[in-house]
Amino acid sequence: MRDVEDLKNAERTLSRVLDQGNLHLELVLNGVNKTFAGRCEQGDFYLRLSPERLHSSVELKREAKILTCITDHEQIAAKPFMDPQHAGTAFVWDGAPYFGIATTVAPGDPYDNSVGQLRPFGRALGKLHAIPITGKVERVDSAPHLAASGKLVEAISLVQGAIFQWSNRGEPTSSGKTSIRHGDAWPGNGRFGESRVTLFDFEHTSIGDPVADVANVAWWLTGLQQPAEIKSQLWNAFLEGYEETQDGERADMSSLPYHVLSVELRSLLFLRDFIKLSLEVEKSVIAGTQHLVGVWRNRAVPESGFLQDGW
Repeated sequence: MRDVEDLKNAERTLSRVLDQGNLHLELVLNGVNKTFAGRCEQGDFYLRLSPERLHSSVELKREAKILTCITDHEQIAAKPFMDPQHAGTAFVWDGAPYFGIATTVAPGDPYDNSVGQLRPFGRALGKLHAIPITGKVERVDSAPHLAASGKLVEAISLVQGAIFQWSNRGEPTSSGKTSIRHGDAWPGNGRFGESRVTLFDFEHTSIGDPVADVANVAWWLTGLQQPAEIKSQLWNAFLEGYEETQDGERADMSSLPYHVLSVELRSLLFLRDFIKLSLEVEKSVIAGTQHLVGVWRNRAVPESGFLQDGW
């Protein structure tokens, strides 16, 4: 019954903020974030509620600002629904504080696991990175790597050690370029139409090194249960599409291992802080981390980023 009351309260809050009298929400994803499919007289949308301890109101306002900047230049992203000023509105769910952002529905179909869709996905991410950064959005530096403690301590310590060793050897940790970053780039956060890919779920968007986004794709591929040959085909198709949009200005990819390890650390910290893991799942996560660190900790990546094996 509490969920029903919380849902009605969320509808009333968003209806008031958007000035929409006939607004309805349906909970479609009940995870750390709560995701709702919504509809009103102005159309369909998605509402994401993030717990206060994960994202602040200021962060959601910045997300809306970056999305507006993106869609002012390229139609490659789900944009804030109606007035972006609604982003960061306070909600309550199950007695806890949340902040919300509503976005338009990304047109197209989900990723179909084919090699053929990686090229247009790479093209969409490349277009995102090519958008000029204006004074409307500010750079957000990466959060410091937190000390390993509690569950997953073994995996977290392993990744932190690999990152330290990489940096301590003087290996590259930056491409020297700055762009709008998606923050969680992989094909599952895209919708595929006949003529374009629309990106969504910009929860972790920021301004920073574009190689961090490319590394997120490499991180996803590393854990994918596919033969190494298929992974190489997916990776190279992605990079070919990405290159098409860079006009000879593509970032140097040699810092890719550092960023892949950083993505893994971020994932582990999220699991530690927000997800209740069974012992069996924790063992599986640790095994995955050991594999990823083994792949990337000493890997030499050419400036082009193209890799033929070693997944």
